[in-house]
Amino acid sequence: MRDFIEVTFYGVIGMKLKTVYQPLTIAIAEPAQVEEMMKFSGVRESQASRVRCLALKSDGGDGLVACLSYSIWLHAGGSDDEVSRGLNQESVLILRT
Repeated sequence: MRDFIEVTFYGVIGMKLKTVYQPLTIAIAEPAQVEEMMKFSGVRESQASRVRCLALKSDGGDGLVACLSYSIWLHAGGSDDEVSRGLNQESVLILRT
């Protein structure tokens, strides 16, 4: 049995990703990163307030995700089979935007 965090991004409009994040921390993107993703994704200034930008931080550099919303769940305990399918009665919604 083990706990894990599940992050789901909805309405993804841009991504800058790496193949390995060691360790992985998810945070609100810094202003310069937001500006980079808005330009990269072609988001018009009038629509920028609807977009959420998250930084996938790692010792080896950051990845970025620009999306319309996201949710973060904690799945506590459960067998390896339940964890792999994201099923658990002890799951807790941490954040949803």
